[in-house]
Amino acid sequence: MKLIEDYVERFHNYTLPSPEKCFKLEDGDEFYIKKWITNGKINGEFKDIFEWIEKKYLNNKDNLKKTDRKKYDEIQRRFHIKTWRIIFLMSEYQIKYRYYTKVIESIKEKSFSGMESKEFLRLFQKE
Repeated sequence: MKLIEDYVERFHNYTLPSPEKCFKLEDGDEFYIKKWITNGKINGEFKDIFEWIEKKYLNNKDNLKKTDRKKYDEIQRRFHIKTWRIIFLMSEYQIKYRYYTKVIESIKEKSFSGMESKEFLRLFQKE
């Protein structure tokens, strides 16, 4: 899997997409994760896919690192095993940040600094 080309730029502009859209499939990925690919696209939750990869290939009792070092290294490189959690957290954080920023801006538009506390809290009540 390949990280999208403009990941760093999008990170700095607070425009990261969902974790599933931060990666693009590369030739050969299907061999390892065909269960998670439908019509050439990733099908499933990002976190579930990567936890499945770790469980299936890296945490098994045969210890792939000792039995097939080449395959182990290929999986580490291909699927960003060391960094997928950071990518996930950054993407999720930015999605929530954008949502809550919009909520706060919306509330600011409906309020004014001279409001009493009771008036301000009424903004949150359903009518």
